[in-house]
Amino acid sequence: MRNAYRRTGPPAAVMFLLLAGCAATGPPAVVPELEPIVVEAAPLPLPARPEPVTPAPPRETPRVDIALVVDASTPVHAPVADEIAAALPARRYRITRVTTDAAAELDALRSRRVTVIAVGPEAVRTARAALPDKPVVFCQVPSYAEALETGAPIWGVQTLPPLELQLKSWQAVDPSLRTIALIVSAAGAPLAEEAQRAAHALAADLLVETSDSDRETLYLFRRLATEVDGLWLLPDNDALSPQVLRELLSYAASRGIGVLTFNEALLARGALLTATAVPADVAATVAQVVERVVGGQTAQLQAMTPLSAAELAVNATVAMTLGLPPVVTTRWVAREPD
Repeated sequence: MRNAYRRTGPPAAVMFLLLAGCAATGPPAVVPELEPIVVEAAPLPLPARPEPVTPAPPRETPRVDIALVVDASTPVHAPVADEIAAALPARRYRITRVTTDAAAELDALRSRRVTVIAVGPEAVRTARAALPDKPVVFCQVPSYAEALETGAPIWGVQTLPPLELQLKSWQAVDPSLRTIALIVSAAGAPLAEEAQRAAHALAADLLVETSDSDRETLYLFRRLATEVDGLWLLPDNDALSPQVLRELLSYAASRGIGVLTFNEALLARGALLTATAVPADVAATVAQVVERVVGGQTAQLQAMTPLSAAELAVNATVAMTLGLPPVVTTRWVAREPD
């Protein structure tokens, strides 16, 4: 029985050890190489392009209404009004032009917000009567004291070129000019004060007299004629008249005295030099004042704004008679330095 149960091969445990030993001493197992896996990345989506934005059209600034009132009593005001209209850009201002002989047209402006530009004395009176509560900027008004006393919002531009510029131009024509007579009425006192400052700045002696009438003006000049080599005539209806102007110029010529006047027509009467405003300068100055008024920037605005240029005209014959240097040009424009 025992032989019947004899095993014919080594026990299972021995076979395991033999196999384990063979595995430990045999060649190492070969690990097959893995082929790389290529993963193609999907392209990132591009950001969406923003839709073009169409800018909103700029808001159009409302235009400012201007009533341009022109004194029709004399034709000299129309060219100045033309220059003013040209100096106010159409994109900024809407101009209604009215002459004083058609003042009824101003009635349509009473209910509108409007700024008045008055050219000439009669234009100021017409504008004040028709549009009493509207702001006014005026020019070409020699005697402006009454206009400024109305109590309404009103500003002016000087009629005369700067007096210092006038005197400096006179000295250029007559280098020997030293002592000057100036005769004004009581109403002309502010002009006399400005003339005194100009003379002081330019080292000239200015003898000022106050006259109550045109005949007294002539008397005063005859008394001063022995002391002066120049007579300065400024517009003054209370101290001057057409007849006395002719007599003054005749007497000055007989005494060898050069005369500076404010009216070019007086050159033919024997004046040496005239100084008048330049219309384009008047217009530019008015436009500057108007811009400040409509912009509400009037706190530091002068009651009367000065001009900055003068047109000079010289009588070459009178200059030669007075023994002055030869006149290179008989007409030119002088300007204040910037």
